Amino acid sequence: MEIEKEVKKITLGHEIGAGAACLKCKDKCEGFELHFWRKICRNCKCGVEDHDVQLENEENKKVGKLFEDTKYTGLIAKLKRDGIPSYRGNQVTICIPDATISTASPVPAASFIPGSSQSSIPSAHSAHSQPAGATAAPAAAIHSPSAAPATSRTPGTGRTAASVPGHSVVSSAAIPTKVPVAATAVVPAPTPVPAKTDVVKSVTYEWAPPGVNQCLALQYMELLPPERRPIAGTAGADYRKKQMAKQLPDHDQDPERCHELSPGEVKQMQQYVRKYKDEALGVGDITLPEEMGQQAGMAGERGPQGLRAGGKPGAGTIGTPGDKGDAIATMGKVGTPGAAGTSPAGPVGNFSCHRCQLPMKKGEPAVYAERAGYDKLWHPACFVCYTCTELLVDMIYFWKKGQLYCGRHYGDSEKPRCAGCDELIFSNEYTQAEGHNWHLKHFCCFDCDCVLAGETYVMENEKPVCKPCYMKIHAVCCVACQNPIEPEAQRVSYGEYHWHAEPQCFQCSCCSKCLVGQRFMAMQGMLLCSVECKKKIMAS
Repeated sequence: MEIEKEVKKITLGHEIGAGAACLKCKDKCEGFELHFWRKICRNCKCGVEDHDVQLENEENKKVGKLFEDTKYTGLIAKLKRDGIPSYRGNQVTICIPDATISTASPVPAASFIPGSSQSSIPSAHSAHSQPAGATAAPAAAIHSPSAAPATSRTPGTGRTAASVPGHSVVSSAAIPTKVPVAATAVVPAPTPVPAKTDVVKSVTYEWAPPGVNQCLALQYMELLPPERRPIAGTAGADYRKKQMAKQLPDHDQDPERCHELSPGEVKQMQQYVRKYKDEALGVGDITLPEEMGQQAGMAGERGPQGLRAGGKPGAGTIGTPGDKGDAIATMGKVGTPGAAGTSPAGPVGNFSCHRCQLPMKKGEPAVYAERAGYDKLWHPACFVCYTCTELLVDMIYFWKKGQLYCGRHYGDSEKPRCAGCDELIFSNEYTQAEGHNWHLKHFCCFDCDCVLAGETYVMENEKPVCKPCYMKIHAVCCVACQNPIEPEAQRVSYGEYHWHAEPQCFQCSCCSKCLVGQRFMAMQGMLLCSVECKKKIMAS
């Protein structure tokens, strides 16, 4: 029974996504089948991120393990069943009012009857009569039945305006207190009038900055390149998925995800993981430049407003896993444009973006990295990896020597990475070939996995291939003799046509003159030495 459990545990990783279609190769791939030690599909050689594999739970577990035993434990939760830490991906649905114009018909006003208590609603165009003794109604915003009046606060002030954009306002002075009583009041027939209707549009982000209100989160998203915004069902969401797999490889943190590590290598890897969790790993925070400026003098006491409690990300209250459509509760006071202490957009203090050096603007969200210190801020679109310049997925960064790195390129700066299995090399012995590093046993043919030590190989698309596989799969055929051209043989290529650079193959198709080192003409795969030979071929 125990043996069966172990076998299932070993094969589960290869069962994930089995048979999933390749998004790049389409029908050319028979379906995803994970290579037994490379991180690619055995059928088409593409990565798992290029296949239609739903890995949300696996990705959440991977990032959950990354944050385990760190100050960011507030961003993860333990699953009830097995206790595995899982990342809380903070999916947020933001509702955005979208004003549209529609047509509404007013309700006909009732006729006034002398001595009755009926009253009419004053319109924006004319003031109707009221019964004797009736008092004037207070000032009111005139609007369509479908649009309720709203109170709006002017950004940056404490004043409140009772008017609603697009609606008329009637002052109390325009309504008489007493008017002569008429037997009947003639009311004109109702006519359609344009009315403003508020339509709420919801946008679901598969990830949004945790710990801030929706206003600031939405501002942050709008400052990202449109094609990089993780809106559900868009290219931005696919981009985030691929970057999650690329920037945070699980085999860079979990020895169980690596292939055949020795006990000594496992220990070295555990020490490496502990080191980057203590010294480099961080999660960016959203703050406002003016609030950062207020807190810069208290750097030793507490973090800036807008950080999680105590300046330690993850220490505040986080929404429960699985919450959909609600933003995570704010942790600490987060300023918003127009709040007290802020002013209209403009340069603030001496703060400039650490990457582009352009000044930060008041009221615009900036990214703060705790490990970088209080004197550094980034524009949302500038919070990228120093090596690959890609947006740091979910703002997860690694800080080293004054620069931000994604997990992959931080690992590359610490250890050599095997070009065969994509894992970091913790052994003292490894191979360097073709500008890459390789585990000794992983410098293999990319097609058949035979070891290439001491063997002839060919680099095909930056991948080593043994000679038999090259001749069978990759070699081009000579137009003259129809045989594959060996990798070490000299050849002549012209467009899509190839020849052995030998007299018996590279010769005139008309007079058989050797053309090696000579001028020639090519016509539909035929070689011709002169215009005369061309005419003969065309005449025949």
